[in-house]
Amino acid sequence: MSIFKKNKNKKLEFSDYRNEKTKGLLTSFDLMEYFIIQERSDEEMLHLCDTLLKRRAVLANFDKLNAADCNYMLAFISGVVYARGGQAIQLGPKLFLFGGKEEFEDGSLLQYVEDIK
Repeated sequence: MSIFKKNKNKKLEFSDYRNEKTKGLLTSFDLMEYFIIQERSDEEMLHLCDTLLKRRAVLANFDKLNAADCNYMLAFISGVVYARGGQAIQLGPKLFLFGGKEEFEDGSLLQYVEDIK
């Protein structure tokens, strides 16, 4: 499969990567978003939760926060993960992988967890 296709004039043109033929070829790992949380911010926390609700996994780094602020944000985010039937996996002291049930079904996120441990 290529991302280039020939048209009738024998010229190459860039095709749309997310067309109907390629839909579903990206794994949950490929679609995962990474967040570095700098401060306790409801806006940042809600943006992270919106990403989860859009069926994308999130890798979140809370290293810049103190323990109390980190726990506050984790409690809220974990509620969203629980509502989606997903998982929150701690990968480091303040590094977490969040995803809904559907994101973990293809196995790419669990493979990532195994690879880094």
